[in-house]
Amino acid sequence: MLKNGTFTEGWMDMPPYGNLINQQPNGWILRWVEPGNSLFGAGDKAQGVPECVHKLAKQLPPNEQLGAKDALILAGDVTYKVFHAGSPFGVELKQVVTGLKPGSEATLTVPILVVLNNDPDPYGAESGVWINGQGKWVNGGEMGNRRWHHHQQTFTVPDNGTAIIEIRLKSKWARPKDFFIDGITLEAEAGSGDETIIPTILPDPIMIPDRDKDPATAASTPKTVKIQLPEGMKLVTAVSNEINTVVLVVPPGVSVENS
Repeated sequence: MLKNGTFTEGWMDMPPYGNLINQQPNGWILRWVEPGNSLFGAGDKAQGVPECVHKLAKQLPPNEQLGAKDALILAGDVTYKVFHAGSPFGVELKQVVTGLKPGSEATLTVPILVVLNNDPDPYGAESGVWINGQGKWVNGGEMGNRRWHHHQQTFTVPDNGTAIIEIRLKSKWARPKDFFIDGITLEAEAGSGDETIIPTILPDPIMIPDRDKDPATAASTPKTVKIQLPEGMKLVTAVSNEINTVVLVVPPGVSVENS
């Protein structure tokens, strides 16, 4: 089901962005709003790319370690930190969970802590969680400063047994912000394995359809992608507004060959 909710299962270094190398947690897709683009459809725009890294317990002072008064770790010995010293930014972590029991009730809990750094605007920092396109923002005034806010959402698993989880963070002013995420859990029933797989539309908060997309580039998007699956594997298809990108999720031990 949910993978790497405690961020203890390692990461992959993203391609450099200038001198910045962000860390994509295993099991998740990390994306950020490119500078100059709208912050998830709002009027505000990103002006920088934040640092997105894993912080190990040994890198934190004793009062911020697991079980301590100011703990930044809720489970295991790692927390995930997203921060910038002075530019507006937007970030998303996405994971597609399959194999859930259709029609059952499931509950996702995503704890997020924000350090507001004395920003007087309650909307200067926001975080939110979406499941299959349904969710909402919670502003920094509601989250509070340096305390864990538990985003919790109960949902009905659709017929394809899939939950598309999107965690979004944004800072709208040129002021420092620090977000921490840890201890994500999904309480859900496993499906029988023979669910009918149907196409699923993935909301794309990074690229705003028909506004942030170049028409000439969009027109060149391939109309058909052919994938040959080994016997016994199933295919889950999805549609996104991020052009010329194919995301393929495979189980451990399976290699991908680009022919």
